Amino acid sequence: MPQFQPKHLTPTQLQPTVASASPRLATVGQFSAVVLIWSLTPLAAVWTVQEIHWAWGLFLRFSLSIPLAMLCLFYCRLPLLLNKNALASYAAGALGLFGSMLFCYMGATRISSGMISIIYGTAPLWSGLIAVFILKREHFLARQWLGLSLAVLGLSLTLGIGSGHIQLDMLGVLYEIIAVLLYVMSMFVVAKIGVHIHPITQTTGSTLLAWLGYLCLLPFFLSEMPQQLPSLQASFALLYSAVFSSVLAMIFYFRLIQQIKPTTVMLITILTPVLATFWGVCFNHEPLHTHLLLGLLLLCAGLFLYAYRNTAQSNAK
Repeated sequence: MPQFQPKHLTPTQLQPTVASASPRLATVGQFSAVVLIWSLTPLAAVWTVQEIHWAWGLFLRFSLSIPLAMLCLFYCRLPLLLNKNALASYAAGALGLFGSMLFCYMGATRISSGMISIIYGTAPLWSGLIAVFILKREHFLARQWLGLSLAVLGLSLTLGIGSGHIQLDMLGVLYEIIAVLLYVMSMFVVAKIGVHIHPITQTTGSTLLAWLGYLCLLPFFLSEMPQQLPSLQASFALLYSAVFSSVLAMIFYFRLIQQIKPTTVMLITILTPVLATFWGVCFNHEPLHTHLLLGLLLLCAGLFLYAYRNTAQSNAK
């Protein structure tokens, strides 16, 4: 999931990230890669916690992702800044990588991968509510109120509220909602600090701090230490989360928010829960109910209206 939104980066900073003879083709490829990677990430989390305790799973995931992030820094010839402002920005980002992922993996022990992705898909709506009612930065137009209403109705249906056919672990849902709120708060705090750090540097610094946080957690879960090598499925899930979800998808996402319109970027949020639900049904035999399909449709429609409103405002400014 996205954590940081870089601003005012020079072309020379971005050049090493992607080299392609066709910029439009590269953009399409990056967009498709982010959607695919993030749609499979909840399934990887569920597969991980099926065999490995969530604390050890997160520690191993970030232990594997740090060398790749450092390699990206070296390849792009970027320094790991250690001044006061940079460390504050890393800490704000770690709120998402540590706090959000902690509750996400705790929730993954209780609910399906598709449900995790659906709840995370509501992140733009939570950020909008915070911006309107807490930060007082903007106001909702009628179209966004409609989108919000549809999204809330869709989320209620996916959670099985009012239906006797779906038995959902509400503690797992609560964990995921807390995870989304921490993720959104992390983005706001990073933006508030306003340090213009290259996204690869920001991701690497925050990943290192998050890894230290997980390292401090391990003494409380020594009895849960893995006693044998995980299965091929769990090992693949760990490696996938570390390489693709934690590093590559983040780099591609940062490129996209600098190159394409906000509405197009928002399509990632709309498409990801749909694909994640499909992967969960196909590869993890997760149940598929009419309430879930209808709720997912309404949620996507609400997110689309929300994105359209943002674009209209951004073009008017």
